[in-house]
Parts: sequence; C-alpha cells; structure tokens
Amino acid sequence: MPFEELGTRNMSEGIHVLFQYVSSVVPIFFPLVLFAVFIIVCLGSFFTQKSLTGRGDFLASLSVAGFITTITAYILSLIPGLVNTFTVVVCLVLAIVFVLLFLLKK
Repeated sequence: MPFEELGTRNMSEGIHVLFQYVSSVVPIFFPLVLFAVFIIVCLGSFFTQKSLTGRGDFLASLSVAGFITTITAYILSLIPGLVNTFTVVVCLVLAIVFVLLFLLKK
C-alpha cells in the first residue's frame, strides 16, 4: 500500500494538517515525542536539582515529568488524530503512580 502524499492534504488550513499527516503516516511518532518529552524533563529536572542542592531526588523528577507529559499529551489530544485517549490515560496513570511512590518514600 503506497503512502499518502502530502500534496493530497489542504495545507492552507493550518499547521495541524501537517501534524495529522505525520501521525497518519507514522502512527508511533507522537507517542515517541511524548516519551522524549518525559525523558528530557525528567533528566533536566534531576540534574538541575542535583546542581542546585547537591542531591537529586529521582522520584520527584519522575513525578514532575509525568505531569508535564500528561499536560502535553492532553494538549496534543485536542487536535484530532494526533494522540488518542488511551495514551493520555496511560500518561495520567503513570504520573499518579510516580506521585504515589514519591509520597510513600517520604
């Protein structure tokens, strides 16, 4: 089955058409973008905390990254065809689990 060409889409509607095209050609693209956001926020938060205080709390960084990823997933789900509801729910559940682990650790 040949891929859909970009010329078949009406690009004058806005940038969301390009995102929908990418999502239809490579369905795993936006979940991978969300995973990259999670890793970047988690590591950035951990190493910033470690450089400022001398100690890094990895569970706190996981909690922050979980909520940032959930917010990003929710915003991306507002555009039809980018992120499905299952992905948003998985991000929310992971954020809640990381927060519970963080709170139970203390």
